[in-house]
Amino acid sequence: MSSSRKPQKRRSSREIRKQLRSIYEGIDGKVPDLTKLDRRDRSKLTRVLLTVVGLLAVLSAVAWVGFFLFTQGLFQGNETMNIEIEGPEEAKSGEEVSYTLRYENVGDVPVASLVAKLNIPSTFHVYSTVPEPDESLEWTIGSLSAGSDGAITITGVFLADVPSSQRLQTLFTYKPANFSSDFQEIVTQTVEIEDSVVALSFVGPEKALAGDTSEYVINIQNSGTDPVYNVRVTSSFPEDFTLANAEPALEEGETYWFVDSLEPGELKAISINGSFTSTASGEQNLSVAVSFVENDEVYTQRTEELMTDVLGGSLSFSVIVNGSNQSQTANLGETLRLSLDYANNSKETAQDMSFTLSLFSDRGTIPVDWSRANVGGGTRVGNEISWENLKALDPESSAVIDLSLPLYSSLDEGEADQFAIETVLTLNKVGTVTSTRTLEVTPIVITLNSDTSVSAQARYYAENGSSIGSGPIPPQVGETTTYRTYWNLSNSLHTLENVKMSATLPQDVTWLENTDTDIGTISYNPTTRQITWSVPKLLAELNHAGAWFEIAINPDSGDVGHFVKLTSATSFEGRDASTGDNLNQSLTELTTELPEDEYATGQGVVIE
Repeated sequence: MSSSRKPQKRRSSREIRKQLRSIYEGIDGKVPDLTKLDRRDRSKLTRVLLTVVGLLAVLSAVAWVGFFLFTQGLFQGNETMNIEIEGPEEAKSGEEVSYTLRYENVGDVPVASLVAKLNIPSTFHVYSTVPEPDESLEWTIGSLSAGSDGAITITGVFLADVPSSQRLQTLFTYKPANFSSDFQEIVTQTVEIEDSVVALSFVGPEKALAGDTSEYVINIQNSGTDPVYNVRVTSSFPEDFTLANAEPALEEGETYWFVDSLEPGELKAISINGSFTSTASGEQNLSVAVSFVENDEVYTQRTEELMTDVLGGSLSFSVIVNGSNQSQTANLGETLRLSLDYANNSKETAQDMSFTLSLFSDRGTIPVDWSRANVGGGTRVGNEISWENLKALDPESSAVIDLSLPLYSSLDEGEADQFAIETVLTLNKVGTVTSTRTLEVTPIVITLNSDTSVSAQARYYAENGSSIGSGPIPPQVGETTTYRTYWNLSNSLHTLENVKMSATLPQDVTWLENTDTDIGTISYNPTTRQITWSVPKLLAELNHAGAWFEIAINPDSGDVGHFVKLTSATSFEGRDASTGDNLNQSLTELTTELPEDEYATGQGVVIE
């Protein structure tokens, strides 16, 4: 392939020189010497700008160096203030202590202003300060000449948990006379609280017989040199220990004694008398604690524990309610079945025995239907059943008393939703030894679940007789008939949580997407064909809630002469917010019989 470009004619050296001369020739007709190049002088403006920039850079460097030398080198290299806290690093809770804040100007420059601030924990209570602070433990000291010093003394008391660590912190803010900015110094003192001025002892029997009276003594004493105030003594006894009396007496419902003040060296004693129930056995742990109370805060000073080995007595007994000797829940309408089991553990015959079973509540009347109760041969007076002069019990033998207490199916106003069952056995003679002994079991508390009731019904007619369904009734082969299903929930005792009612539709029943609820939501899962009414929380004050949905059937010839099943069994579940029990109920399946629909009576069987 040939090119269309024509070859260029080669130029001679003479022609090239001529062309360069025309380019570089000056006004005077001469060509400059291109082997030497001279720099042209910069303009005066450029030289001025460069000079200014250089001076600014030098001034900036000098300023930064001066600042560094003054703040980091000269000033900081020579400390102005020396600050420290003097006082014990360990202290007793409740004991008066003093701390001194010492400050000194160790520099060569006077301090123009000086302010001290003390930060203390809430457990430290100030009694006095020298000098007095301006406000909130702040002192305005003012100027301080070079070499001068001073001190601030704080006296107070720690009321803190034992053991614990507490911190005192002092903050000094000052301004040197030759400086315009404030500086700060912070010093912290950690104080370990390892002991208390309140001493505690707790004594009692190492061994005890169930039913026998046992005495325990608590001693508290102020070992300090100053009074202490607002002292609380708390007791913790096993569930199987029954308190008979205490000196000083306990306030009703309380588990602690309050001592307004204890003078230096003063000793206070608290005596406790009680007995272990027949259900107690083995080592039982009892404990007490002494605390300071300040502004509703409780600071534990000491705790003491004591073990008592409870031995089985000559006679033992237990109370079983619905298969358990523990506190429990029950449903309204059910029957409590009780057994009083007692045994003679000795080698002698036990005689002259009696039982007393009492039901009591501080919430109202006991909801037991005594007209239907079986008291096991005992004598009832009010809410108390007694069995006198029980048959003598041979050595190493046992006996049982059975009784049943039906509960009301609903609670009226003033009836209790919680009550206790307390049982006492009295034994007067074992063998030839006559000595009255009283045994008790730990009371069993019965808490009633909420009075929840549920219902489910399908209807074609409303209660006033108007139609809420459609299509033929009785249902006919090949024709569509619709029904409305109602779910109702009644509850007034306790709030319910996570409430659900559900049922499943048979394959030949159609979901119509027409629903309504008082509360919560209704959902339908077309895969599982399950209908669910969900209510996250149903308040007891609401009393009643309802929901409804519509369904349809189209019977075939195989349904003739039969009721058509509309839903499976309806289930209810929920949680009683007061008792924590999960509640469950199940209702029978719904059919076209419609027993609750008086206007549809006898019209549920499919016809041709």
